[in-house]
Amino acid sequence: MKKYEEAEQDYLSGLKYKDIADKYSVSEGTVRQWKRRHWSKENVTKTVTKTVTKKDAVTKNVTKPKPTEKAIEELSDSTLTDRQKAFVIDYLRISNATQAYINVYDCTYQTAKTNGSTLLTNTNIKNEIERLRKAKLQELGVGVFDLMEDMVVEARADIGDYIDFGASNQTDYEYDSKGKPDKSKPVLDDDGNPVVYRSSWVQFKDKDMIDTKAIKSIKMGKDGPVIEMHDRNKARDRLLEMMGEYVKEDVIEDGLINAIKQSQVFGESDGIET
Repeated sequence: MKKYEEAEQDYLSGLKYKDIADKYSVSEGTVRQWKRRHWSKENVTKTVTKTVTKKDAVTKNVTKPKPTEKAIEELSDSTLTDRQKAFVIDYLRISNATQAYINVYDCTYQTAKTNGSTLLTNTNIKNEIERLRKAKLQELGVGVFDLMEDMVVEARADIGDYIDFGASNQTDYEYDSKGKPDKSKPVLDDDGNPVVYRSSWVQFKDKDMIDTKAIKSIKMGKDGPVIEMHDRNKARDRLLEMMGEYVKEDVIEDGLINAIKQSQVFGESDGIET
């Protein structure tokens, strides 16, 4: 199908000239020329009529509330008390039940630590938290599996994917008057043999050759560049939490999950920085 034919279908589906122009990287004038020269006048007329007769419906779609706005309205109409509703909102904001309870109920830490956890076991509160979370993810265009994929990348991160390192034997040389090694004068040991030492090296891989999702930061330290990865143990724990029900019921068998459970994939002392 030619470009102007595809553009006609987009126009018939309701796209404006500007949107079509942006989609095909052409000017609005070009789109108007396609309309005059190539598009079916009958189809275009039907589309214009349809747009006019459904103006109210289009307006309604434009002003459609965001998923989170609708979810918050439904929370307001729920059977929860005002403080419980406030707790739900604050918990979603900071993901800390104890602090959310303190903020809402103005109590001591020990009281909040106990009662905050208790509130999270309340079925109605749990349902509202879950519903608002889903609404926010829908609004952001992010699904649970998108987040899980990112966490799997972090959990499986291998420092060897991001750096090259190694070592080689180097001959030690005397220095000349300019302070540079004189390769004609190797340093000799007591037996008259050249002194050889082990030299190590580290090099970052080119960013075009790696997936940077697992990298938290890259900075220059006092001894050179430092690459810091996201905590893969935290990613591991979060994955187990998200997939806990499946693991518990043995609905799925996954080598990664089993290895994580047995602490065979990532050692606690397995460093990430270099």
